[in-house]
Amino acid sequence: MYKHIKSLTSLRGIAALVVVIHHFSYYGLPKTGSTLSAYTNFFQNGYLWVDFFFILSGFIMTHVYAETFCWKVSLKNYRSYLFSRFARIYPLHIFIIFLFVGLEVVKLFFLNTSAFSGKFNLTALFSNIFLLQAFDIKCPPLLWCNTYWNEPAWSISVEFFIYCIFPILLLILLNNKFKTDLIIYSFTLFCILLLITFTRGNLDTIIGIPSIGRCGLECILGIITYKIYHRGNYKKHFNLNFLAIIAITWIILIMHYYWHNFRNIHDWLILPAFSLLILSVSINNKNLISKFINSQLMLYIGTISYSVYMVHWFIQELLKVFWFYKFHDVFGKDFTEYQLLTSLGVFLMIVLLAASLTYRFVEVPARNYLKSKILAKQCI
Repeated sequence: MYKHIKSLTSLRGIAALVVVIHHFSYYGLPKTGSTLSAYTNFFQNGYLWVDFFFILSGFIMTHVYAETFCWKVSLKNYRSYLFSRFARIYPLHIFIIFLFVGLEVVKLFFLNTSAFSGKFNLTALFSNIFLLQAFDIKCPPLLWCNTYWNEPAWSISVEFFIYCIFPILLLILLNNKFKTDLIIYSFTLFCILLLITFTRGNLDTIIGIPSIGRCGLECILGIITYKIYHRGNYKKHFNLNFLAIIAITWIILIMHYYWHNFRNIHDWLILPAFSLLILSVSINNKNLISKFINSQLMLYIGTISYSVYMVHWFIQELLKVFWFYKFHDVFGKDFTEYQLLTSLGVFLMIVLLAASLTYRFVEVPARNYLKSKILAKQCI
């Protein structure tokens, strides 16, 4: 039985909130992004926290499944594992898709506006239902493909693909020596740099077929990071508080600046910092950083972070549709700076409230129901 690492739950919540602010400020109400960027580019670079999710996912899944897949991958264990991952991500995903379908129906019958068109076409709908939204077969592999009804869900499309091969990755990587791990980590970083450089030049636009590489390679970073954590040798040589301060400072500096030139290097440089952050906070300490990330509020936001991540784009679309229907104008077109920032604050509160509801009434009940079904089959 694995031990729950509370601090990583809180980090997941922080990452989800940064992504939400990024999407609202630069896609939902872009004037907010312009306002924030006058002070810092931290939230303009918010898409990088999706890469944090991928590294963290590799770390946590290794923590959970290392013993299961350390020496062999049996059909029984693989089937149970994959169904468990499906139960974790799919119910909420399909629920949000149904909400989007409902919004399109409202457009069609009540708002007299175009519906089931553009990126909300029926072909894309079926891609979303089957978790294939990141792989539009009509598009060449290196092109941007608009198949997303719920845009953030592109990541769970590629992540589920990586789930399918994850036990094989564990089988290959878990029993290597420390020096081999360092070589693999360095080589993986180099491959990510090549991927960024020879696709679109930054991590924000690596979607479609290359997104498999983005997710898979960063998952490998997470696996190696976990192996370093599990060995624990670094604790004898480094002060964990100092490592955490270095990681946080490193991340803030990268996030604060937006390099219009050398975007590939900019985005790539933050990846080792994410590994270092995960490593440094995985051991509970009684310092100020640990007290903050292990507070009840941060742990709760981390607990509902998947719902936060999945529901916020729908709320954003719903808000824009409602605003246009009510005021016959683009949402926030004439807002002052105060109104922009207030809107962001209100939006975050709405997202957290909605995520609390979807977590309690959709995500957890559906996941428990599906897992009970697979356990029942195993007992037969």
